[in-house]
Amino acid sequence: MRWIDTHIHVSDIGPGGEKREDLAADLLTMLDGSGADLELVVSPDGPYLGDLQRDPAAMLRANGMVRDVVRATQGRLWGACMVNPTFTDEALRVMDAAFGEWGFVMLGEMLPYAHGYIMDSDEAERVVRHAVQFDVPVQVHLGTYSHKDYTGSTSGMDHMQDLLRCYDRVPEAKYILAHAIGCGPTPDYVPWADMFLDTVFGVFGAWPQTFWIEVRDFQCKALARTVAEVPADRILAGTDWTTRVGPPFQPYGTMFGMREETNPFPPTVESFIGFLREAGASEEDIERIGWRNAAELLRI
Repeated sequence: MRWIDTHIHVSDIGPGGEKREDLAADLLTMLDGSGADLELVVSPDGPYLGDLQRDPAAMLRANGMVRDVVRATQGRLWGACMVNPTFTDEALRVMDAAFGEWGFVMLGEMLPYAHGYIMDSDEAERVVRHAVQFDVPVQVHLGTYSHKDYTGSTSGMDHMQDLLRCYDRVPEAKYILAHAIGCGPTPDYVPWADMFLDTVFGVFGAWPQTFWIEVRDFQCKALARTVAEVPADRILAGTDWTTRVGPPFQPYGTMFGMREETNPFPPTVESFIGFLREAGASEEDIERIGWRNAAELLRI
């Protein structure tokens, strides 16, 4: 089965600062071993994330890295353009290159908590409006779960409120609610998934046509509710898989922050399909969630 994951982070620099000269080849090895016709939408990770907070020139370096690895994998990867709206003029220039010249398919992941901005700002509004001009969706970080620490990357409802205010500024944009449906690997994690769904339905009354929602943890209890209540054509697979371990990289399907040997389920696309069936998704819905929605939204 074809499978498109809209939320992947890669870096050609390892955790110890080592240069990964064979990043594309190592990613292809992982893809070939996945047991599926797997395609990934990739954005920067590693030291690029910190650089983007401080240095406007880092946007070109980070997205140039993504451009190069996408080109080297010949249709198996797709580029997502990560920018920091604080440096607005440079962000717009990099977007012009990414969408106008390099064939990138998405703006994001937008990381306000990490890069020191909010979506409800004039700077972010300019960036989102620029994405609208290129007809690409905007993937916005939402905290997936919390450990009683409702700040920073885990402050899910704060992120949702900020996103809704950005929507008020630019309602015509297409928004991807990044890794919104998830649960973490153990009961210690407090998922935001049901609260996100409650908020969207409470604010709009029905699911907005301009919102797509990513499933990060397919074993999440909220998956059944998502399948039942969110239109099937607005659900995406977005697992937040990264290259932070390896190479060789961990199998696709290994949960964010987990090791393969402790993953709570076999890390395969077949596991995800099984969770979708258990949640009540039809075979047509599974095909939509697994790849067709992403292909239509991103025009790939």
